[in-house]
Amino acid sequence: MRTRDYITTYSGHAFSPLAPDADAIDLRDVAHALARIGRANGHFADFYSVGQHCLDCAQEALARGYSARQALACLLHDASEAYMADITSPVKKNLRQYVAVEDHLLDVIYQKYLPGGIRPREQRVVKEIDNAMLYHEFVHFMGEKLADEEPVLYSEPCFSFTSFWSVEKQYLFFFEQLTRQMQQEEIHHSWQTVGILYDGAKWQAAVLSDNSYGTDGDVSLLDLCNRYKEADAVLIAMPVGLPERAEDAVLRPEQELRRLHNGCNTAAVPCRQAVYAESDAVAREENIRVLGRTISPQQLKLRQQLREVDELLLYHNEWKNVLRESYPQLLGQGRQMVLQQYRDQLPQGAGRRNAEDALCLAVIGQLECRNGSATLPAEPANDARGIRMQVVIPRT
Repeated sequence: MRTRDYITTYSGHAFSPLAPDADAIDLRDVAHALARIGRANGHFADFYSVGQHCLDCAQEALARGYSARQALACLLHDASEAYMADITSPVKKNLRQYVAVEDHLLDVIYQKYLPGGIRPREQRVVKEIDNAMLYHEFVHFMGEKLADEEPVLYSEPCFSFTSFWSVEKQYLFFFEQLTRQMQQEEIHHSWQTVGILYDGAKWQAAVLSDNSYGTDGDVSLLDLCNRYKEADAVLIAMPVGLPERAEDAVLRPEQELRRLHNGCNTAAVPCRQAVYAESDAVAREENIRVLGRTISPQQLKLRQQLREVDELLLYHNEWKNVLRESYPQLLGQGRQMVLQQYRDQLPQGAGRRNAEDALCLAVIGQLECRNGSATLPAEPANDARGIRMQVVIPRT
């Protein structure tokens, strides 16, 4: 029998989940498949489809006062499962390649149906609503509470059985309705973006909204991020995602970053074991043991900050793959234009250079909101803890 690297969809497309073609993605296939795939791997007491879950999440977004675009992101958030099914969470977290394929496929879907792709703030809202719905699904179907604190629902989800055909038709109808509403919504010009860096003594941030510019900092990274949890993009000039074995290190973006721009932070990133080591001496030993090389003085000096970034992402899931890595040098020739525009608002003296760099990071976030995302590498890999190892670059 011939082996195939594609699946045949309900509408007749030959679709490869490993090399997704946006033109072959068809909402009829998504709606048809999701209406027939059960949540919780089929272990709920009654059948409840992934399609119904997505409909309930989209309704919850609207009930919370979010835009049609945000509701559409919720409707699409499990669309990748139409092409590659799903795997239970305890297994999935150990299948890094599967997660990377799923993430890439979902990115392609978002890029097709959300102009510019999904934005970090939209991802955070999707996670929040998805987790809230999951909690109430388990209470209803299994009598199990997944968290100590019950999340509030503003809508009334439909947990009773709904026929495959009905869910499929509702999904397609709601998609068309939200798409029209999104197109009719006033074009959003006021994005808030934040650029964060460590200036050698403290965390420092630049905050941009339209032409409004401000600075913040002198607090922990977690406190700083939580002040701007509603921002559309938050970028940090610090490695995000750490290798835990030699194979991971080659998946980090430093090599491509070095090729693109020599001025960027291209020092080899230490392994997670070294970052969490009890002393610099032990950190060097761990890095040699795991990655076969020592740690540069630059990265050794930043071990505490690398750990602070990593702990924020590991223990605060709402920031995972939302706080992302970038560097001010990637703005290239546009840097001078930015500095000229904000020259009278930038601080004078020794801290000016750091303020300029943070501002350039925030501008890269603005460009991402306007023009969509681009990353190095183009298809990023996740580290062992599911943190995407990528650098956001401006797409002009």
